[in-house]
Amino acid sequence: MMREGRRGVSLNDLLAADSASLTAHFVPPHEQFVSDVALVTEVEQILSVGPDAVVLLGQDFALGGWVVSVALRYAWERHAVALIVSDQLLSDSVVELARRFGVSLFTTARAIDRTAIALARSLGAREAGVLARLNVLHERVLRAGSLTETLQVVSHELGGGEVGVVIDGVVAQSVGRRRADAVDVRQRLVTADAARELVAGVPRQEQEFTERALARAAASVHAFLLADELRELRRAAPLLSFAALVGLDDAPTPPDLGAGGPRAAVALRLVDGGADVATALAPVVGTRWHARFPRVPLARTDVGWVAVVPLRAGAAAAAELRARLSALELGALGIAIGLAAVTDDETEGTDRSDAKAEPGARADLSTEVLLRRARLAARVAPDTGTPLPFEKLTTALLRRLLAPAEAAEVARAAMPALFAEQNTEELITTVVTYLDCASSVSGAAARLGIHRNTLQLRLRRASELGVPLGDPERLLGIHLLFSVLERARAHPEH
Repeated sequence: MMREGRRGVSLNDLLAADSASLTAHFVPPHEQFVSDVALVTEVEQILSVGPDAVVLLGQDFALGGWVVSVALRYAWERHAVALIVSDQLLSDSVVELARRFGVSLFTTARAIDRTAIALARSLGAREAGVLARLNVLHERVLRAGSLTETLQVVSHELGGGEVGVVIDGVVAQSVGRRRADAVDVRQRLVTADAARELVAGVPRQEQEFTERALARAAASVHAFLLADELRELRRAAPLLSFAALVGLDDAPTPPDLGAGGPRAAVALRLVDGGADVATALAPVVGTRWHARFPRVPLARTDVGWVAVVPLRAGAAAAAELRARLSALELGALGIAIGLAAVTDDETEGTDRSDAKAEPGARADLSTEVLLRRARLAARVAPDTGTPLPFEKLTTALLRRLLAPAEAAEVARAAMPALFAEQNTEELITTVVTYLDCASSVSGAAARLGIHRNTLQLRLRRASELGVPLGDPERLLGIHLLFSVLERARAHPEH
C-alpha cells in the first residue's frame, strides 16, 4: 500500500508489459504502487533505495537463496514493494520469507539489466501519462466557474464517482454516484485545518491517482468556499440592518425588504448549542443554502440564520419552497426551520399607506412581520428538517404541550364511540382535512381525492360518533387534538 504523499503507478500495470519473462513466487493481495526502479549489484546498496521501489539484484552476485533472503529483509526495511532476481530455483523458505515481509518476489528469464531498463522506461512513460492526465484536470478545474462545477469536473475525471466537500464531518455539497466498492480518499483544503476536506469515493485501485487529483483541485475548492462566504456577507448587508435579528420585538421598524410581491421569510434555529456551535456549522449551512437558493442572502443571527425568499406566482409556490427547504437536510445538524409567507392573494390590492390605520391588515405583512413570524415558528418547530409554516403554529404548540399518547387518552375519554369504530383513523383524517380547509367540503374532498358526497357521509358518521362538528366553541380543541393524533400516525418516528 502506498504511503501518503508518495507517487507512482500500479505494480501490476508496470509489470504487465514484461509479464512473459517474469515468474511470480509471491504477490500480496493488496494493490501496490511503484515510484522507482533500482538495479543493485551489492546487497548493501539496497540501503540507499527509497520507499515504493522495485529492486532488481544484479545477476553476478545474486546466486543462492541466502543472498535473496538478505535482500528481502533489506527491501522490507526500506519499504520496497518488489524484488526481482535472475532465474534460479528458490526454496520454500525464501518464498515464505517474502510472504512474511509482504514484499513481492519475482524471477526473470531475461538479463537482469535489460529487465531493469525496460521497467524504468515503462515507469517513466506511465508516470508521464499520469502527469499529463493531472495537468488536463488542473486546467479544467481552473476554468470552472463555481464550486459545483469544480466538483463535477473532478467527479467526471474519476469516472462519475462521488466527490464532495466535508466541513466539520458534515457533507456540505457533493456530486456523483458512490460505488459499492468505493473507499474514501481525503484531501485537506488547508494543510493546518482538518475541519475542511475534499473527499472522493473511488475503487481501491484508483486511490493513488485520486489522491493526486484531489490535491490539484483543493486550492480551487477552498477559494470558492471563501468567495461564497465573502459574497454572503455582502449580500446579507441589507438584512443586517435589521436590529431585529437579535431581538425583533424591541427593534425600531426597519426599512422593508422585498415588499410588494410574493415572498417568504425563513428562520433557521439551532436547537441545541450556542453561538460557537452556530459558527462552526455556518460554512455547512451556507454551502447547502446557496446550492438551493443561489441568489438569496442568508444572514446570521445569535443562534441561527434568516432569509427573505422571493416566491413565484401561483398557489404551488409555498409548497415548492417547503420542499426546497426540506431538501437542505438541516435536521441532521440539529436545526429547526420556521417559515412565514405572503402570497399573491395577500399582496394584491394592498395599500401600504393604510398600514398604521388598520393594525393586522394585509398591509402589515412587511418583511419585519414575516421575519417575526418565521422566528416564532422556528422556536416551536422540531429539528427534523421539515419547515413549520407560521399558520401551523397552534397545532405545533399543542404537540409541544400534549404528547400523542396523552392526546389519544383525552380523545378516547371524550369520544369513546369514535374509537370503537374500525375506520377511526379514516374518520379522524377526514375531520382534520375538513377543518384544515376551513370547513370547505369541496376543498377537503379535493385534497383527499374523494367525492364530496363521500366526504359528507364520513363527516355525518363522525358526528354520530360524538365528534362535535356542529359546536363552534369545541371545534378548535377537536381540531388540535385530532391534528396531534394524525401527525403521530403519519410520522410515528417523530
